[in-house]
Amino acid sequence: MSPLPVLKKFFALITALFLIVTLSSCDRLVKSQIKKQIQQLQESQEQLLTSENLHVVTLGTGGPISNKTRVSSGIAVIADGKFFLIDVGPGIVRNLNLESLPGGRITAVLLTHFHSDHISELGELNFMTWALGRPYPLDVYGPEGVDEIVNGFNQAYALDSSYRTAHHGEKWMPSKNSTMLPNTIGIAAGQDSSVIYEENGLKIIAFQTDHSPVKPSLGYRFEYKGNVAVISGDTVATETLAKYAENADLFFCEALNKELISTFSEIAEEAGNPRLSAQMHDVLDYHVSPVEAAKLAQQAKVKKLVLVHIVPPVENMIVKSLFLDGTSEAFNGEIIVAEDGDHFELTPK
Repeated sequence: MSPLPVLKKFFALITALFLIVTLSSCDRLVKSQIKKQIQQLQESQEQLLTSENLHVVTLGTGGPISNKTRVSSGIAVIADGKFFLIDVGPGIVRNLNLESLPGGRITAVLLTHFHSDHISELGELNFMTWALGRPYPLDVYGPEGVDEIVNGFNQAYALDSSYRTAHHGEKWMPSKNSTMLPNTIGIAAGQDSSVIYEENGLKIIAFQTDHSPVKPSLGYRFEYKGNVAVISGDTVATETLAKYAENADLFFCEALNKELISTFSEIAEEAGNPRLSAQMHDVLDYHVSPVEAAKLAQQAKVKKLVLVHIVPPVENMIVKSLFLDGTSEAFNGEIIVAEDGDHFELTPK
């Protein structure tokens, strides 16, 4: 008998054994890496929640104009084990997951107003954080009208929520935690603000802004262990905004470059698109420009100005230079054009 068939069987057996051992090793390696990643994620989230520092993450720094670099509005604030999300525009849920924030431990959502680019992923956020184990209905705070917004999303997601509980069971997807609870922020007559949270040294103040014809609209001031972070929401420059941004360590202010948008409006008209031209022109009168934001920061003695709600999209250094033109003359502190995923951390003073 020729040795060739025997050798073929031998090598086939060796190859099979090699593949078995290799695949077995790969399987163990994959499982080990998955376990490691899960543990690291849990540890990093726990460290964030137990930190003594004030953390702010810009999850969405764009406006309603779609672009490749920024999604719409959303800023996370974490302090004293509490996790607040200010606005939930399209793309925020994706970025919250990409930044590995502790969604299942979210405390509340704070809405500045009800434009679609600030609320459109409220339903997805509620579902995702519920699926991650949020052990209570999600509180949503906002100006008058928040009941209508929250109840609408609850109704829209009611069937989906019932399917999830039916599939996974009450143990893992308890129906009692599947909804959101609206909380209207009222500001007394003659006042311009209201304290909406105060516990263990963390204080949150909601203050009036001017985004007319959107009424009412709000900004938020966070105070924690000697540090202050202020979020403007959408507004024009007002004395009230300067008042509540006073001495802020971080002032997150919206910024729309009116010169660039005016140019876009003119070009759209020349290109035969009067609808786009009118829409671009109409947004000029209810937003803060970068220079106006810089002047507010200087007036309020802000330490660091962080521009968000960037309009138009800033996607290269040339546009960034045009966008910031005149800001350095108006403010002598640091100015940052925020990007999605920027992390800011303030240690106790």
